[in-house]
Amino acid sequence: MVGRDGDLAFIQSFFGNSEVQGAALLLSGEAGVGKSAVLDAVARGAVRGGVRVLRAAGVQFEADISYAGLNQLLVPLFEDFDILDEVHRDALRVAVGIGGGPPPDRLLTSTAVLLLLRLTSVRTPLLIVIDDLPWLDRATNAVLGFVARRLVGSRIGFLAASRTGSDSPRTTGACPSGIR
Repeated sequence: MVGRDGDLAFIQSFFGNSEVQGAALLLSGEAGVGKSAVLDAVARGAVRGGVRVLRAAGVQFEADISYAGLNQLLVPLFEDFDILDEVHRDALRVAVGIGGGPPPDRLLTSTAVLLLLRLTSVRTPLLIVIDDLPWLDRATNAVLGFVARRLVGSRIGFLAASRTGSDSPRTTGACPSGIR
């Protein structure tokens, strides 16, 4: 990546070279400056370093579907939901649309996601990569904010990108708290 060596070096040092240590970082910039390319480069480097990468990207047409972004992020872990206790597993299945029942409480869903990620990261460090954060649905943004604030000491990193000057309805206040 031409001209991005400094950015990549900073991000890689932020997350560490061998294992992720529970860091959260938000990249912010105008549309077209290369945030997605930076996310891709960091994700490729993480995979080469033995880190499992989970990705999601906000899109306008899914911005009003609760937990659409969470569904996208957790698709690779659907079969791992069984490592959770019944209450958390069932809540998470309902939230991401692969189970039936009444909509779960947001705190229960957030805790279920955090537990799933922490238990999964015991085997392999994780990096969560989110592109176009303001276009994620509000429910997913709330869960990601909850998770990002509770990663310290874990083997989970969180890297997200957000546009400045976006025409998203969630441009102000869209970033999960704790990762600005």
